[in-house]
Amino acid sequence: MAELRALVGVKRVIDYAVKIRVKPDKTGVVTDGVKHSMNPFCEIAVEEAVRLKEKKLVKEVIAVSCGPKQCQETLRTALAMGADRGIHVEVPESEAERLGPLQVSRVLTALAQKEKAGLVLLGKQAIDDDCNQTGQMTAAMLDWPQGTFASKLTLEGDKVTVEREIDGGLETIRLKLPAVVTADLRLNEPRYATLPNIMDYEAARALGGHESQPPSSPVCGPPAFACSSLPLYLQLVPIGTRTCFLSSSNHGESSTLKLFPL
Repeated sequence: MAELRALVGVKRVIDYAVKIRVKPDKTGVVTDGVKHSMNPFCEIAVEEAVRLKEKKLVKEVIAVSCGPKQCQETLRTALAMGADRGIHVEVPESEAERLGPLQVSRVLTALAQKEKAGLVLLGKQAIDDDCNQTGQMTAAMLDWPQGTFASKLTLEGDKVTVEREIDGGLETIRLKLPAVVTADLRLNEPRYATLPNIMDYEAARALGGHESQPPSSPVCGPPAFACSSLPLYLQLVPIGTRTCFLSSSNHGESSTLKLFPL
C-alpha cells in the first residue's frame, strides 16, 4: 500500500435544502435551530480521498474541521464515509463567524506539515460564503503545486494528473506530489454515510475516545483554540506568534510547531 496520507478539509454549513432567513438586525442569517450538514463540495473531496484509499493509492485519510463543537457531527459523517481519523479544531461559537479562508488555510498548513500529508483535498468552495480561496491560500503557504476545480483526478506514482474545468472547457495538468487539489461538482458522486457506520464510530469513541485539555500557563494565557480528534489531540496555544502544540494519545509524544499569526 502506498505511504501517501491525504488531508481532507470538511466544513459545517447550513444544509443546502434549508430556506435561508436573514436576522432582523441584518447582521447575518439565522443559524439557531437550523439544520446543518457537510458542505457538498467537501463531501466530494472526502469521497475522492476514500476512493483513492480503496484503490490502495492512499494509506490514510484524515478529515479536519474548524469551528464550534457541533463540527464533530460533520467529522462523524466523514468518518462514516470512510475517513480514518478526524481532527477537530475547536473555535468558540462567538468567534466562529470571524473564521475565514486565511485562518483556515494557516491551520491546514500546520496540520499538513505535522501529519506529513502528501495530498490535501478540499472542496473548491463552501456554499455559505462562496469564497473559493482556502485551497489556493493553503497551496501558497505550503509552496505546493495546486489543481483547482478538479473534475477528474489520477494518481501515478509521485505525480497527480488533474482534469480541471475552466471557462473554455477542460484543462489537464500534471502535478508533482505533495500537492493541493480542490474538488468540483463533477469529480464524483459521494456515497451516503450509513447509520451503521456512524454507530460504529460512536461505539469506538465510547471505548477509546477521551477529551484532551489544551495546556495553559501564566505566560501563554488561555488557549486560543482547543482541538480534539480520535486518536490524535491537537491544541493551538497563543505564545507570541501562534504556536501549534500537538500531543499523541497513542505514543505519549508531544512537539511544537510554529503556526502563522492568526
